[in-house]
Amino acid sequence: MRTVLVVAVVVALAVLSVAVVLQRPVRAADAQRQHVLVSAALVAFPLLSAAAALGAAGRYRPGDRERRVWASLGVAATLWAAGRAVFWYAQASSGHPMPFPSAADILTAGFFLLGLSAVYQEYRAVRDLVGPTHRVVMVAVALVTLVVGYLLFLAPVVAGGLRTTAQSVSVAFSLAGLALIPLATAPALAFFGGLAGYVWLLISASLVCVAVAVMWFSNAVFFDVWFVGHRSNALQIVGFALLAVGALWHRQLMGEA
Repeated sequence: MRTVLVVAVVVALAVLSVAVVLQRPVRAADAQRQHVLVSAALVAFPLLSAAAALGAAGRYRPGDRERRVWASLGVAATLWAAGRAVFWYAQASSGHPMPFPSAADILTAGFFLLGLSAVYQEYRAVRDLVGPTHRVVMVAVALVTLVVGYLLFLAPVVAGGLRTTAQSVSVAFSLAGLALIPLATAPALAFFGGLAGYVWLLISASLVCVAVAVMWFSNAVFFDVWFVGHRSNALQIVGFALLAVGALWHRQLMGEA
Protein backbone atom coordinates (compact mmCIF):
# COMPACT_ATOMS: atom_id res chain seq x y z
CA MET A 1 0.00 0.00 0.00
CA ARG A 2 2.83 2.35 0.86
CA THR A 3 4.47 1.75 -2.53
CA VAL A 4 1.21 2.54 -4.32
CA LEU A 5 0.93 5.85 -2.46
CA VAL A 6 4.53 6.80 -3.26
CA VAL A 7 4.01 5.93 -6.94
CA ALA A 8 0.83 8.02 -7.01
CA VAL A 9 2.72 10.99 -5.53
CA VAL A 10 5.56 10.62 -8.07
CA VAL A 11 3.11 10.47 -10.98
CA ALA A 12 1.13 13.46 -9.70
CA LEU A 13 4.29 15.54 -9.23
CA ALA A 14 5.50 14.56 -12.70
CA VAL A 15 2.23 15.68 -14.29
CA LEU A 16 2.38 19.01 -12.45
CA SER A 17 6.04 19.51 -13.37
CA VAL A 18 5.42 18.82 -17.05
CA ALA A 19 2.54 21.30 -16.95
CA VAL A 20 4.93 23.93 -15.58
CA VAL A 21 7.45 23.19 -18.36
CA LEU A 22 4.78 23.66 -21.01
CA GLN A 23 3.74 27.05 -19.66
CA ARG A 24 4.63 30.12 -21.69
CA PRO A 25 4.75 32.92 -19.09
CA VAL A 26 4.52 36.52 -20.18
CA ARG A 27 5.42 38.36 -16.98
CA ALA A 28 9.00 38.33 -15.73
CA ALA A 29 7.91 37.17 -12.27
CA ASP A 30 6.08 34.18 -13.77
CA ALA A 31 9.10 33.33 -15.92
CA GLN A 32 11.35 33.38 -12.86
CA ARG A 33 8.92 31.16 -10.97
CA GLN A 34 8.89 28.70 -13.89
CA HIS A 35 12.69 28.70 -13.96
CA VAL A 36 12.95 27.81 -10.28
CA LEU A 37 10.28 25.10 -10.39
CA VAL A 38 11.57 23.44 -13.55
CA SER A 39 15.20 23.56 -12.42
CA ALA A 40 14.22 22.01 -9.08
CA ALA A 41 12.23 19.28 -10.85
CA LEU A 42 15.19 18.43 -13.09
CA VAL A 43 17.22 17.73 -9.95
CA ALA A 44 14.49 16.18 -7.79
CA PHE A 45 13.20 13.53 -10.20
CA PRO A 46 16.62 12.01 -10.93
CA LEU A 47 17.24 11.93 -7.16
CA LEU A 48 13.90 10.17 -6.61
CA SER A 49 14.73 7.60 -9.26
CA ALA A 50 18.24 7.16 -7.81
CA ALA A 51 16.83 6.45 -4.35
CA ALA A 52 14.30 3.98 -5.80
CA ALA A 53 16.90 2.17 -7.94
CA LEU A 54 19.38 1.91 -5.06
CA GLY A 55 16.53 0.63 -2.88
CA ALA A 56 15.82 -2.04 -5.49
CA ALA A 57 19.53 -2.95 -5.57
CA GLY A 58 19.42 -3.40 -1.81
CA ARG A 59 16.94 -6.27 -2.22
CA TYR A 60 19.70 -8.43 -3.72
CA ARG A 61 22.68 -10.07 -2.06
CA PRO A 62 26.14 -8.47 -2.49
CA GLY A 63 27.74 -9.68 -5.69
CA ASP A 64 24.43 -10.49 -7.38
CA ARG A 65 24.29 -9.37 -11.02
CA GLU A 66 20.90 -7.72 -10.58
CA ARG A 67 22.27 -5.76 -7.63
CA ARG A 68 24.96 -4.34 -9.92
CA VAL A 69 22.40 -3.49 -12.60
CA TRP A 70 20.11 -1.57 -10.28
CA ALA A 71 23.01 0.06 -8.43
CA SER A 72 24.41 1.26 -11.77
CA LEU A 73 21.04 2.80 -12.65
CA GLY A 74 20.89 4.46 -9.23
CA VAL A 75 24.37 5.97 -9.46
CA ALA A 76 23.72 7.02 -13.06
CA ALA A 77 20.60 8.92 -11.98
CA THR A 78 22.59 10.52 -9.14
CA LEU A 79 25.19 11.77 -11.62
CA TRP A 80 22.43 13.23 -13.80
CA ALA A 81 20.95 15.05 -10.78
CA ALA A 82 24.39 16.40 -9.88
CA GLY A 83 24.90 17.61 -13.43
CA ARG A 84 21.57 19.43 -13.49
CA ALA A 85 22.34 20.95 -10.05
CA VAL A 86 25.67 22.28 -11.33
CA PHE A 87 23.96 23.66 -14.43
CA TRP A 88 21.24 25.33 -12.33
CA TYR A 89 23.70 26.82 -9.83
CA ALA A 90 26.01 28.20 -12.51
CA GLN A 91 23.12 29.74 -14.40
CA ALA A 92 21.61 31.26 -11.24
CA SER A 93 24.99 32.67 -10.19
CA SER A 94 25.92 34.24 -13.51
CA GLY A 95 22.49 34.95 -14.93
CA HIS A 96 23.53 33.26 -18.16
CA PRO A 97 23.45 29.64 -19.37
CA MET A 98 26.66 27.66 -18.90
CA PRO A 99 28.85 27.27 -21.97
CA PHE A 100 28.52 23.99 -23.80
CA PRO A 101 30.22 21.66 -22.94
CA SER A 102 30.74 22.24 -19.21
CA ALA A 103 31.33 20.41 -15.94
CA ALA A 104 27.62 19.53 -15.91
CA ASP A 105 28.04 17.69 -19.20
CA ILE A 106 30.87 15.57 -17.78
CA LEU A 107 28.40 14.29 -15.18
CA THR A 108 25.85 13.67 -17.93
CA ALA A 109 28.46 11.60 -19.77
CA GLY A 110 28.87 9.56 -16.58
CA PHE A 111 25.13 8.87 -16.63
CA PHE A 112 25.39 7.43 -20.13
CA LEU A 113 28.39 5.26 -19.29
CA LEU A 114 26.66 3.72 -16.28
CA GLY A 115 23.27 3.54 -17.99
CA LEU A 116 24.74 1.74 -20.98
CA SER A 117 26.66 -0.58 -18.66
CA ALA A 118 23.49 -1.42 -16.69
CA VAL A 119 21.30 -2.30 -19.66
CA TYR A 120 24.14 -4.21 -21.34
CA GLN A 121 24.64 -6.31 -18.20
CA GLU A 122 20.91 -7.01 -18.11
CA TYR A 123 20.84 -7.88 -21.79
CA ARG A 124 23.75 -10.32 -21.41
CA ALA A 125 21.86 -12.06 -18.62
CA VAL A 126 18.63 -12.45 -20.61
CA ARG A 127 19.86 -12.76 -24.19
CA ASP A 128 19.19 -16.50 -24.21
CA LEU A 129 15.52 -15.66 -23.62
CA VAL A 130 15.38 -13.47 -26.73
CA GLY A 131 13.83 -15.45 -29.57
CA PRO A 132 14.15 -14.84 -33.32
CA THR A 133 11.07 -12.60 -33.44
CA HIS A 134 12.37 -10.44 -30.62
CA ARG A 135 15.77 -10.19 -32.30
CA VAL A 136 14.12 -8.95 -35.49
CA VAL A 137 12.23 -6.33 -33.47
CA MET A 138 15.47 -5.26 -31.76
CA VAL A 139 17.24 -4.86 -35.09
CA ALA A 140 14.27 -2.88 -36.44
CA VAL A 141 14.32 -0.62 -33.37
CA ALA A 142 18.05 -0.06 -33.78
CA LEU A 143 17.72 0.81 -37.48
CA VAL A 144 14.77 3.16 -36.97
CA THR A 145 16.61 4.80 -34.05
CA LEU A 146 19.71 5.38 -36.15
CA VAL A 147 17.81 6.82 -39.11
CA VAL A 148 15.46 9.07 -37.11
CA GLY A 149 18.17 10.11 -34.65
CA TYR A 150 20.54 11.01 -37.45
CA LEU A 151 17.96 13.06 -39.32
CA LEU A 152 16.71 14.93 -36.25
CA PHE A 153 19.83 15.41 -34.15
CA LEU A 154 23.05 14.52 -35.94
CA ALA A 155 22.56 15.80 -39.47
CA PRO A 156 22.05 19.48 -38.49
CA VAL A 157 25.24 19.45 -36.42
CA VAL A 158 27.56 17.59 -38.79
CA ALA A 159 26.30 19.51 -41.81
CA GLY A 160 28.86 22.25 -41.20
CA GLY A 161 31.65 19.91 -40.12
CA LEU A 162 32.96 19.13 -36.63
CA ARG A 163 35.21 22.13 -36.14
CA THR A 164 34.62 22.86 -32.44
CA THR A 165 34.54 21.02 -29.13
CA ALA A 166 30.83 21.85 -28.76
CA GLN A 167 30.04 20.17 -32.06
CA SER A 168 32.02 17.07 -31.13
CA VAL A 169 30.36 16.76 -27.71
CA SER A 170 26.91 17.27 -29.21
CA VAL A 171 27.56 14.43 -31.65
CA ALA A 172 28.99 12.22 -28.87
CA PHE A 173 25.86 12.72 -26.74
CA SER A 174 23.64 11.97 -29.73
CA LEU A 175 25.57 8.78 -30.45
CA ALA A 176 25.31 7.72 -26.80
CA GLY A 177 21.57 8.29 -26.93
CA LEU A 178 21.28 6.30 -30.13
CA ALA A 179 23.20 3.40 -28.54
CA LEU A 180 21.13 3.51 -25.34
CA ILE A 181 17.72 3.25 -27.02
CA PRO A 182 18.02 -0.22 -28.65
CA LEU A 183 19.95 -1.60 -25.66
CA ALA A 184 17.33 -0.25 -23.26
CA THR A 185 14.52 -1.99 -25.13
CA ALA A 186 16.23 -5.41 -25.09
CA PRO A 187 15.33 -6.43 -21.48
CA ALA A 188 11.72 -5.34 -21.99
CA LEU A 189 11.47 -7.57 -25.04
CA ALA A 190 13.12 -10.50 -23.25
CA PHE A 191 10.82 -10.22 -20.24
CA PHE A 192 7.73 -9.43 -22.34
CA GLY A 193 4.67 -10.45 -20.37
CA GLY A 194 4.42 -10.91 -16.61
CA LEU A 195 5.15 -8.48 -13.80
CA ALA A 196 8.92 -8.46 -14.41
CA GLY A 197 8.23 -7.60 -18.04
CA TYR A 198 6.09 -4.62 -17.07
CA VAL A 199 8.82 -3.36 -14.76
CA TRP A 200 11.41 -3.49 -17.51
CA LEU A 201 8.95 -1.94 -19.93
CA LEU A 202 8.86 1.08 -17.62
CA ILE A 203 12.65 1.12 -17.27
CA SER A 204 13.10 0.85 -21.04
CA ALA A 205 10.59 3.66 -21.64
CA SER A 206 12.34 5.82 -19.05
CA LEU A 207 15.78 5.39 -20.63
CA VAL A 208 14.38 6.04 -24.12
CA CYS A 209 12.84 9.29 -22.85
CA VAL A 210 16.10 10.37 -21.22
CA ALA A 211 18.14 9.41 -24.30
CA VAL A 212 15.92 11.47 -26.60
CA ALA A 213 15.87 14.32 -24.08
CA VAL A 214 19.64 14.58 -23.89
CA MET A 215 19.98 14.50 -27.68
CA TRP A 216 17.34 17.21 -27.96
CA PHE A 217 18.88 19.22 -25.10
CA SER A 218 22.44 19.12 -26.43
CA ASN A 219 21.19 20.06 -29.87
CA ALA A 220 19.15 22.98 -28.53
CA VAL A 221 22.06 24.27 -26.42
CA PHE A 222 24.43 23.91 -29.34
CA PHE A 223 22.18 26.02 -31.60
CA ASP A 224 21.42 28.45 -28.75
CA VAL A 225 17.67 27.78 -28.75
CA TRP A 226 17.45 26.13 -25.32
CA PHE A 227 15.37 27.73 -22.56
CA VAL A 228 13.87 26.54 -19.28
CA GLY A 229 10.54 25.66 -20.88
CA HIS A 230 12.16 23.64 -23.66
CA ARG A 231 10.23 20.44 -24.42
CA SER A 232 13.31 18.32 -23.71
CA ASN A 233 12.87 19.18 -20.02
CA ALA A 234 9.44 17.55 -20.03
CA LEU A 235 11.00 14.37 -21.46
CA GLN A 236 13.65 14.39 -18.74
CA ILE A 237 11.01 14.64 -16.04
CA VAL A 238 8.86 11.89 -17.56
CA GLY A 239 11.88 9.66 -18.06
CA PHE A 240 13.09 9.82 -14.47
CA ALA A 241 9.55 9.57 -13.10
CA LEU A 242 9.14 6.31 -15.05
CA LEU A 243 12.49 5.07 -13.73
CA ALA A 244 11.41 5.82 -10.16
CA VAL A 245 8.06 4.05 -10.63
CA GLY A 246 9.70 1.01 -12.25
CA ALA A 247 12.33 0.74 -9.51
CA LEU A 248 9.71 1.09 -6.76
CA TRP A 249 7.59 -1.59 -8.40
CA HIS A 250 10.58 -3.91 -8.74
CA ARG A 251 11.53 -3.37 -5.10
CA GLN A 252 7.98 -4.24 -4.09
CA LEU A 253 8.04 -7.42 -6.17
CA MET A 254 11.36 -8.48 -4.64
CA GLY A 255 9.95 -7.89 -1.17
CA GLU A 256 7.07 -10.23 -1.95
CA ALA A 257 9.30 -12.94 -3.46
